[in-house]
Amino acid sequence: MRKAAANIVAGKGDPEDLAHEIYWQACYSGMPELRAVGDRFFEPYAGWGATNDQAEEAVAAMKAAAQSFLRDHPADDPTP
Repeated sequence: MRKAAANIVAGKGDPEDLAHEIYWQACYSGMPELRAVGDRFFEPYAGWGATNDQAEEAVAAMKAAAQSFLRDHPADDPTP
């Protein structure tokens, strides 16, 4: 999840795919405390296709969520 978040922040890869990866991993990790992480990425990811005219805003929201995730879950944190 940290790698995908770092790639979103760095502008590497497709932000929609990366946000979906984080959402999926958080929701199916078996760690209930990560559900909130998944929810942070769900709205920008889910809204991407429905609001193509707002793609820049969706990417900005994904980057903000990724930065927040990385800040809240540093590399020495056992979170994936």
